[in-house]
Amino acid sequence: VVGAILAVVCIVSGIMLRKSGGKTSPAIMLGFFTFMILMFIGMSSMVTVEAGEKGLVVNSPAGNIGETIDEGWHFDPKYAFASVDYIRFNTQTVEYIGYDDDVDTVGGVTVLTKDSLNVNMDIAVTFHIPPSMVKKLRFEYGEDWKITILHQEVRSVPRLICVNYTALEIISDKRSDVESAITSNLSSQIMDRCGGCIVVDKVIIRELRIPQAMSDAVEKKLIAQQQLEKAQIDLERIQVEAEASKAAVDKVRESFDSDEAYLKYVLYETLKGLDGVQVVLTDGGTATVKVV
Repeated sequence: VVGAILAVVCIVSGIMLRKSGGKTSPAIMLGFFTFMILMFIGMSSMVTVEAGEKGLVVNSPAGNIGETIDEGWHFDPKYAFASVDYIRFNTQTVEYIGYDDDVDTVGGVTVLTKDSLNVNMDIAVTFHIPPSMVKKLRFEYGEDWKITILHQEVRSVPRLICVNYTALEIISDKRSDVESAITSNLSSQIMDRCGGCIVVDKVIIRELRIPQAMSDAVEKKLIAQQQLEKAQIDLERIQVEAEASKAAVDKVRESFDSDEAYLKYVLYETLKGLDGVQVVLTDGGTATVKVV
């Protein structure tokens, strides 16, 4: 404020002197440059921290290195020549997708299965940073903390887990088990490594890519399994129909007083169903067969 007042006084004095002498006064130039410098310092002293972030002073001639700045607008001349990092601490997701498996990238993770097959895995890791741990994370692990901690562990843990499963298990009935195991182990590994600076909330397997030969074999196995299930259903249906038919036959047979009468009935039913054959019952109850 004092500097701004001095700048204005210099400018006014320079204008008055110029009117008397007709030349540009050094006071005007001094006032102008002073005003510009003060404007620069004033603007540099304003720090804006977005929601979900923490500002952290990492370098400052004012000696306030390590100061954390909360969300919102902040004005302090100490920030004018300070270097401030902005670190997001709220829930966020990093996706590891594709075939680039370098440790310093966010490409997919290639794992070796129990049956010695390479499976490329796209995963998404959701995590957050406790606000109180932002300072420790930045100063102990540097600005590349994602590479130093997160990327390395995300590439290590799935490989340790997937070696216990076959490729077929990973892409089918054991997929959810693998996902849960990766989440649990990754959470504990990162927690131990950085002392709670990063908290893993969830790991989701987005996509699994297996060798083409394995994919063809899996497809054939699924088709064979579907055919087997259909055959099993057909067999059960036939058994039910056979049991129902047997029950009906037994019931009819019980209605006759002798096996001979039942056999005559069966013969009658058989002949009746033949094309070109007519069965006529006589008065004596004897069946006469006529071919028509």
